[in-house]
Amino acid sequence: MKLSDLTIESIKEFISGDNQLTPGLSGPNILKLFNQVGFKDVYKYQDGGMPNQLSRNQYVLEKLYEINGTKELIKLFEIVFDPRHFAKDNSKNIGDAIDKLNLLINQDGYRLEEIDGKYKIIGADLPEEVEIEIHFEEIQAQLIEQIRSAKFSIWIAVAWFTDKVLMRELYNKSLEGVNIRLVVLKDEINRKYGFEYEKHFETKRAEPTGRFKNIMHHKFCVIDLKTVVHGSYNWTNKARWNKETISIDVSRELAEKFANEFIDLIK
Repeated sequence: MKLSDLTIESIKEFISGDNQLTPGLSGPNILKLFNQVGFKDVYKYQDGGMPNQLSRNQYVLEKLYEINGTKELIKLFEIVFDPRHFAKDNSKNIGDAIDKLNLLINQDGYRLEEIDGKYKIIGADLPEEVEIEIHFEEIQAQLIEQIRSAKFSIWIAVAWFTDKVLMRELYNKSLEGVNIRLVVLKDEINRKYGFEYEKHFETKRAEPTGRFKNIMHHKFCVIDLKTVVHGSYNWTNKARWNKETISIDVSRELAEKFANEFIDLIK
């Protein structure tokens, strides 16, 4: 998040509270606030108080310039405009303060917006936060949890799919209206031990290709175009007893890459 100098100059009192729109912060509390975004300054009661004997707003301005263009600036805004911060002073209205702030940061292409009860910075150049979980045990349980979390779509590409528990979970989600799409390998294992997938979901059985009969050997699942589950784990009964790995990655950019591969597979 990169703000212009003019915007930086105009927002400092939103941080200190001197514009009367946000809770007012003393010198020590301003330092504690900036400690939360990586600074180590300490208020020195016997030696001028603020670092370098700066005023409260001078200190705020200096630190805003230092973190401008970094994720720490985003974090600072989301701390200052947290409802718990406003609970310190019931005379302040968080909605009014955000409206006034947005008039300023909109000039640089950003805004604060309420998402799931929290105020988040929205802007075109913000880096995506990626969450990654690696699991080596209880993989079936992790898959069930992710399937149950789906609201819109589940796209699966796995070589072999014979796990009745996972099949039941997908069927249940399809009854809720979730879009289920499946690509599996067209072979004897899925024919003999798998299911009549086509009766319940859009399905493609991928045939071996090329001179050497190369097989579709993917093992991934894309959920709601934002979460990818991938790794060594096939959706089979046998896989539950093997040494396997999955990664659960929450990233829209990554999910779109896997979704593009899935679309190529299911054509």
